[in-house]
Amino acid sequence: MSESQQDDITEETFLEAVAALSSEQPALSPLGAAILAALHFGIAKDSRTFSRKFDIAHALALREVTALSDDLGFLNIIGKNSRTQRTEFSLTDKALELLSRAPK
Repeated sequence: MSESQQDDITEETFLEAVAALSSEQPALSPLGAAILAALHFGIAKDSRTFSRKFDIAHALALREVTALSDDLGFLNIIGKNSRTQRTEFSLTDKALELLSRAPK
């Protein structure tokens, strides 16, 4: 997603996407849905950026990223900084399929 498209995302659009993902996949927590939506809309591609932009503890974002990748299979871990624990991730095919099914 380009910078201009990212700028077009409103808070309402983002929250609607989070709600749609949560209702489409009940195993997904609201925080998990927010991480997927943020990645999908190009808002955050790593745990540190997500936690900073959404003002949540990095440890909470890391815990959810682990659940999304290991338990639910929605994220691929691309890289991890051993010093800061910043974890870069991408959407799996399963996540892309979920995002395509979620009502808009």
